[in-house]
Amino acid sequence: MALRYRFDRFELSADEMVLYEDGQPAALGSRALDVLLALVQRPATLVSKSDLLDRVWPGLVVEENNLQVHVSSLRKVIGAKAIATVPGRGYRFVLPVSLVGGPATTGVAGLRQVPPDEPSRSSAPEAGARMPLPALASTVWGREQDLELLSS
Repeated sequence: MALRYRFDRFELSADEMVLYEDGQPAALGSRALDVLLALVQRPATLVSKSDLLDRVWPGLVVEENNLQVHVSSLRKVIGAKAIATVPGRGYRFVLPVSLVGGPATTGVAGLRQVPPDEPSRSSAPEAGARMPLPALASTVWGREQDLELLSS
Protein backbone atom coordinates (compact mmCIF):
# COMPACT_ATOMS: atom_id res chain seq x y z
CA MET A 1 0.00 0.00 0.00
CA ALA A 2 1.25 3.46 -0.85
CA LEU A 3 2.53 5.63 1.99
CA ARG A 4 0.47 8.84 2.16
CA TYR A 5 0.51 11.74 4.61
CA ARG A 6 -2.52 13.97 5.18
CA PHE A 7 -2.47 17.51 6.56
CA ASP A 8 -5.04 20.28 6.26
CA ARG A 9 -6.62 19.83 2.80
CA PHE A 10 -3.50 18.18 1.36
CA GLU A 11 -2.34 14.63 0.85
CA LEU A 12 1.29 13.80 0.06
CA SER A 13 1.97 10.51 -1.69
CA ALA A 14 5.50 9.41 -0.83
CA ASP A 15 5.48 6.68 -3.48
CA GLU A 16 4.25 8.90 -6.32
CA MET A 17 6.03 12.01 -5.02
CA VAL A 18 2.91 14.09 -5.67
CA LEU A 19 1.16 16.58 -3.40
CA TYR A 20 -2.60 16.59 -3.83
CA GLU A 21 -4.61 19.67 -2.87
CA ASP A 22 -8.28 18.81 -2.52
CA GLY A 23 -7.62 15.74 -4.67
CA GLN A 24 -5.83 17.63 -7.49
CA PRO A 25 -2.04 17.53 -8.05
CA ALA A 26 -0.32 20.71 -6.87
CA ALA A 27 2.33 22.36 -9.03
CA LEU A 28 5.56 21.64 -7.17
CA GLY A 29 8.96 20.55 -8.39
CA SER A 30 10.72 17.39 -7.29
CA ARG A 31 13.17 19.17 -4.96
CA ALA A 32 10.36 21.03 -3.18
CA LEU A 33 8.53 17.72 -2.76
CA ASP A 34 11.70 16.15 -1.32
CA VAL A 35 11.91 19.00 1.21
CA LEU A 36 8.23 18.63 2.09
CA LEU A 37 8.52 14.86 2.55
CA ALA A 38 11.53 15.28 4.84
CA LEU A 39 9.57 17.76 6.98
CA VAL A 40 6.25 15.87 6.98
CA GLN A 41 7.93 12.63 8.02
CA ARG A 42 9.07 14.39 11.21
CA PRO A 43 6.15 16.68 12.11
CA ALA A 44 6.73 19.27 14.86
CA THR A 45 10.41 18.33 14.90
CA LEU A 46 13.26 20.63 13.96
CA VAL A 47 14.91 19.38 10.77
CA SER A 48 18.30 21.03 10.40
CA LYS A 49 19.34 22.81 7.23
CA SER A 50 22.25 20.41 6.82
CA ASP A 51 19.93 17.38 7.11
CA LEU A 52 17.64 18.83 4.45
CA LEU A 53 20.53 19.72 2.14
CA ASP A 54 22.02 16.22 2.52
CA ARG A 55 18.68 14.54 1.85
CA VAL A 56 17.50 16.69 -1.05
CA TRP A 57 20.88 17.18 -2.74
CA PRO A 58 22.91 14.09 -1.70
CA GLY A 59 26.60 14.35 -2.49
CA LEU A 60 26.31 17.87 -3.91
CA VAL A 61 27.53 21.20 -2.58
CA VAL A 62 24.50 23.48 -2.61
CA GLU A 63 23.94 26.97 -1.22
CA GLU A 64 21.39 27.42 1.58
CA ASN A 65 19.57 29.82 -0.72
CA ASN A 66 18.38 26.83 -2.80
CA LEU A 67 16.69 25.40 0.29
CA GLN A 68 15.09 28.77 1.07
CA VAL A 69 13.69 29.01 -2.47
CA HIS A 70 12.01 25.59 -2.19
CA VAL A 71 10.63 26.30 1.30
CA SER A 72 9.21 29.56 -0.08
CA SER A 73 7.48 27.73 -2.94
CA LEU A 74 6.04 25.21 -0.45
CA ARG A 75 4.69 28.03 1.69
CA LYS A 76 2.97 29.55 -1.34
CA VAL A 77 1.12 26.30 -1.96
CA ILE A 78 0.38 24.98 1.56
CA GLY A 79 0.33 28.23 3.52
CA ALA A 80 2.88 30.51 5.10
CA LYS A 81 2.36 29.16 8.63
CA ALA A 82 2.73 25.46 7.75
CA ILE A 83 6.53 25.57 7.93
CA ALA A 84 8.23 27.40 10.79
CA THR A 85 11.74 28.71 10.34
CA VAL A 86 14.10 28.29 13.28
CA PRO A 87 16.68 31.00 12.43
CA GLY A 88 20.15 29.65 11.81
CA ARG A 89 19.07 26.06 12.51
CA GLY A 90 16.42 24.72 10.15
CA TYR A 91 12.71 24.21 9.64
CA ARG A 92 9.76 22.61 11.40
CA PHE A 93 6.49 21.39 9.86
CA VAL A 94 3.82 22.65 12.27
CA LEU A 95 0.54 21.35 10.84
CA PRO A 96 -0.83 18.12 12.35
CA VAL A 97 0.02 15.18 10.08
CA SER A 98 -1.88 11.90 9.71
CA LEU A 99 -0.63 8.74 8.06
CA VAL A 100 -3.28 7.50 5.63
CA GLY A 101 -3.82 3.75 5.38
CA GLY A 102 -0.73 1.61 5.55
CA PRO A 103 0.13 -0.86 8.26
CA ALA A 104 -0.58 0.18 11.84
CA THR A 105 3.08 -0.32 12.78
CA THR A 106 4.77 2.18 10.52
CA GLY A 107 7.27 3.38 13.10
CA VAL A 108 6.63 7.01 12.19
CA ALA A 109 6.45 8.91 15.46
CA GLY A 110 3.93 11.68 15.94
CA LEU A 111 1.58 10.53 13.20
CA ARG A 112 -2.04 9.52 13.68
CA GLN A 113 -3.33 6.58 11.63
CA VAL A 114 -6.48 7.30 9.63
CA PRO A 115 -8.34 5.05 7.22
CA PRO A 116 -7.85 5.98 3.54
CA ASP A 117 -11.52 6.89 3.11
CA GLU A 118 -11.78 9.27 6.10
CA PRO A 119 -12.47 12.81 4.89
CA SER A 120 -9.73 15.37 5.45
CA ARG A 121 -10.40 17.84 8.23
CA SER A 122 -8.95 21.30 8.12
CA SER A 123 -6.36 21.74 10.84
CA ALA A 124 -5.49 25.31 9.98
CA PRO A 125 -5.81 27.69 12.91
CA GLU A 126 -8.80 29.99 13.00
CA ALA A 127 -8.25 33.65 12.22
CA GLY A 128 -6.82 35.36 15.29
CA ALA A 129 -5.79 32.07 16.91
CA ARG A 130 -2.38 32.05 18.50
CA MET A 131 0.21 29.60 17.26
CA PRO A 132 2.75 28.26 19.77
CA LEU A 133 6.28 29.50 19.27
CA PRO A 134 9.15 27.06 18.89
CA ALA A 135 11.02 26.29 22.11
CA LEU A 136 13.98 28.57 22.72
CA ALA A 137 17.39 27.40 23.81
CA SER A 138 17.77 27.59 27.58
CA THR A 139 21.44 28.56 27.41
CA VAL A 140 22.66 31.98 26.28
CA TRP A 141 26.05 31.70 24.59
CA GLY A 142 28.59 34.50 24.42
CA ARG A 143 26.77 36.88 26.76
CA GLU A 144 28.49 36.20 30.07
CA GLN A 145 29.17 39.91 30.72
CA ASP A 146 25.58 40.86 29.90
CA LEU A 147 24.22 38.13 32.14
CA GLU A 148 26.50 39.23 34.99
CA LEU A 149 25.33 42.84 34.62
CA LEU A 150 21.69 41.74 34.66
CA SER A 151 22.09 39.53 37.72
CA SER A 152 23.86 42.19 39.84
